[in-house]
Amino acid sequence: MANEESSGGLNRSIGPLRLFVLGTASIVGPWLVMTNWWISLTGSSIALAFSVLGLLCIPIGLVFGELTAMFPEAGGPFVYIKKAFSGEVTYWFSWALMLSYTVVLAFQLRALMEIIGYMWWPDMTLLTTMIISVIIALAVFLLNTRDVSIGTGIQVGIFATLAIVGFGYAFLFFASPQFDTANWQPFFQEGPDGFLTAVALMVTMFFGFEVIPQFAEEANYPANKQWKLMVGAILFVMAFDGAITLAESGMLPFETAIATPMLGAEIANMAYGPWLKYIIVFANLAAICGCLVGFWMGGSRLLLAMGRSGALPSAFAKVNKNNVPSTANVFILGVVLMFILLSGSSWLASLFTLMAVGVGMTYTGVSLAFIKLRVKNKEIPRPWKVPGGLATGVLALFGGLVIAYFTFAYFTPDVWLLFILYFALVGGVRVALAVDARKHPEKYGKVSVAGVETIAMTGMGKKKE
Repeated sequence: MANEESSGGLNRSIGPLRLFVLGTASIVGPWLVMTNWWISLTGSSIALAFSVLGLLCIPIGLVFGELTAMFPEAGGPFVYIKKAFSGEVTYWFSWALMLSYTVVLAFQLRALMEIIGYMWWPDMTLLTTMIISVIIALAVFLLNTRDVSIGTGIQVGIFATLAIVGFGYAFLFFASPQFDTANWQPFFQEGPDGFLTAVALMVTMFFGFEVIPQFAEEANYPANKQWKLMVGAILFVMAFDGAITLAESGMLPFETAIATPMLGAEIANMAYGPWLKYIIVFANLAAICGCLVGFWMGGSRLLLAMGRSGALPSAFAKVNKNNVPSTANVFILGVVLMFILLSGSSWLASLFTLMAVGVGMTYTGVSLAFIKLRVKNKEIPRPWKVPGGLATGVLALFGGLVIAYFTFAYFTPDVWLLFILYFALVGGVRVALAVDARKHPEKYGKVSVAGVETIAMTGMGKKKE
């Protein structure tokens, strides 16, 4: 692109509201296509599962907060793990996170097609689905070539829509004569195993608060206060998803609820009429757009940080005339288009399961980095310190390990195969980059960021700082 002239310079223009919304709107996905499945796992106790998982994530959010204050740089988890461990370790953790980012983008496009098919186009062909998905992906790509204020402004509108509608229709359901707490019984429909399964699988419903640190260099808000935004995002989702699932599970008997696709819209239509059904649908379309914009922007900042450090060629550190990542944006578009081409394959459904693995691995890696930096690098200034110190880091590590363990526990043979193939591909890329770095070190050299030169890890694992 002709306008890609600079490397890594980002505008500091995102205020606290927009920063909070970037993370929170990324977390809140299209619940309309999932609530009947959520309830099928454990009944109305799914609301409690959200609370348990949220409590596991809060120490992780606090750890992210201290590390963001210490290292307010684009890249978030990539930067933190790199500061504590070698570039080699960072490389693998970063691609685990990138897997989650790109797969969740593909999932949002698939959910969008499901809603369109449900509401307006039930006989839509696979080819039509793919064409519409490509058009939407190109629109998000173009949005991410513009000034960051445009994307964050859109996010504010999206978040206001989904928050008002979500809590609003939950209140209407609670107030409906059709609502009956007897539908909540038994509270643990599938027993302890079902509840634990729900806790494990709902991790992807909290994935997104760590998008906030990706914008640390663009935030017009003190880095030592950003922990409040991350914890606030977690608390919002606990309340939001908990209220919706309790409201919907109280409106219908368990067996009827789990057999009803687009559960919230169907209940709204029965209890209040089409007007509420349409409002809920449009709020979910907004939620999908929020995820697409948030994760796309966050993923491009992760790739930009990898380009700066030498984990990827320095071309990935390029920004365009609007001071937003350029090469990284094109890369994400390419990956999303590949997933769209796979949309007719049963492999894609299995691939979505890997989202949770990337999340668990990332949270575990960041928690380990926090603990190591606390123990081995006490001299590093900490503008904000986590309450509880090292103990909170241990709790965060426990949360990350629990998430990773239960996700791996529910792997099917197909998912295991995809997991192995993905990281085999990542390993192949790693070898190719190392060979290329030896032949063309200038491609992995110095990157100027805001007037400061940093030395890239041209040895793909050796620090030169």
